[in-house]
Amino acid sequence: MTFHKTALFLSVLGCLITSCAKNTSLPVSTPTQKPEAIASSLVSQSPTQGIQSAQIENSIATSPDGLYIIACQFPELVLFNVKSGVDISRLNLGYSACQRNIRWSSDSLSAILIDQQGTIYQWPVDGSQPTELNTNIDIGPSRFTGHTKIFTAWSPDGKYLAIFKECNIYVTQPFGGALLSNPLKVGEGCVIGIQWAANNVLMVDIWSEYRFYQIPTGTYIGHWSKIEGCIEQIPSISPDQRWMIFHQCDTAPHFNQAPNDQYIIANLEQGSVRVFSGTAGDYIDFIGWKEDGAAFYFISRSGFPDSIPDSNTPFGLLALDPNTGGITNLFEQVWFAAFNKDLSWAFVVFPAANADGTLRLDGGLWQDGTSEIKSRQVMDSSERIRINGNRDFIFFSHFALLNPTGTLLSATGQYLGGGGSFSRLVPAAWSNDNTRVATINADRQVVVIDLAGNVQIIGELENNSSGIYGDLAWSSDDRYVIRGEKLYPVP
Repeated sequence: MTFHKTALFLSVLGCLITSCAKNTSLPVSTPTQKPEAIASSLVSQSPTQGIQSAQIENSIATSPDGLYIIACQFPELVLFNVKSGVDISRLNLGYSACQRNIRWSSDSLSAILIDQQGTIYQWPVDGSQPTELNTNIDIGPSRFTGHTKIFTAWSPDGKYLAIFKECNIYVTQPFGGALLSNPLKVGEGCVIGIQWAANNVLMVDIWSEYRFYQIPTGTYIGHWSKIEGCIEQIPSISPDQRWMIFHQCDTAPHFNQAPNDQYIIANLEQGSVRVFSGTAGDYIDFIGWKEDGAAFYFISRSGFPDSIPDSNTPFGLLALDPNTGGITNLFEQVWFAAFNKDLSWAFVVFPAANADGTLRLDGGLWQDGTSEIKSRQVMDSSERIRINGNRDFIFFSHFALLNPTGTLLSATGQYLGGGGSFSRLVPAAWSNDNTRVATINADRQVVVIDLAGNVQIIGELENNSSGIYGDLAWSSDDRYVIRGEKLYPVP
């Protein structure tokens, strides 16, 4: 009776591990079945089509060329040829057989597998058995706890593997390279997690900030704070993953003095960093990268009435050439801007003089590379704008006007993490088709401007809020401009 109970327990345990309660396409092997019989049962109804990955519920990893599949047949992993349906080789990992930490080489000639103990195997498709790789990383159980906790993360291009073990981070190259037998140790201390921000940038999450390291040099290139009191703009990665822009805030106490923040560009291919602006009171507002990565747009403006611009970053809308380090002033004295998707057009806001010598804020449609302003609007003429001494200075009693944004995305749009909340004023909203912009002028009129400069007044605010501070959005079909719960139809 005891024997039957034990057999029943093992049978149930096997089903739980392999999800055999499902109607799976891959049968669990039995002592009476030959590998050829198992493989033949995997072939779809049309023998010429071979195995279709969508028809195998417990397939784990398919090669980039679609010719090979690694699937789970507890307690083994099986490598199949998709066209013939024949199993090429098997790896018995026992209870961890169905884990999914597998990465294929770009040429589909081999796969790398990491078991739950951190052992790394290389699995070729030529029929030879998987072999354990010697990476010279201590992956054995801890002498203190008797077990090992391991985090792993592959670089997006599959070239590097980061391994976190007991407060140590290592980077190796399982598919071959200088770091295979001589792994790189990165940073120090325990962390929350690790991931890749770009092909050559490892992103390490600690309690107070994200830290970024260039690989393979291991050079620390910058951070992004998550703590209050140090509000930094979101780091920006160029579309070609060659450059990264950081805002490093000044955490030292300042008693009625401007903070001395630094703005840094990092070369992601070499690991070098350079400060391109760092004068106290010179405030930088990130806009973004051109689609080809040839320029980074940002706004430089004074943070205090007596602020002096950095010699490299005069006040205005600027463009940084990452290759030469040169900075071009695209539009002098711009204070706020709302760009379209490809940064070819913008609604810009800038100070203008009234007849009595006081200042106001004007805005208008501007095309990159030109000096013409279309459809100029008075955006604000209130007492928030004043002249301080001999210098023009725009003072806002409330600057954090829009909901803070705190999401870091990779160059391909992948979510990487959230950090310190940073608020910025965006004076207008572009339509989804990129052809019109909506804003609110000083008369509290909701206006829509097209690229030809044609202006449509589609509504008026019912309260006394100032125009430039209106938070607008477009409906998904571009038929309405939205402010709060109010919809303004667009003719």
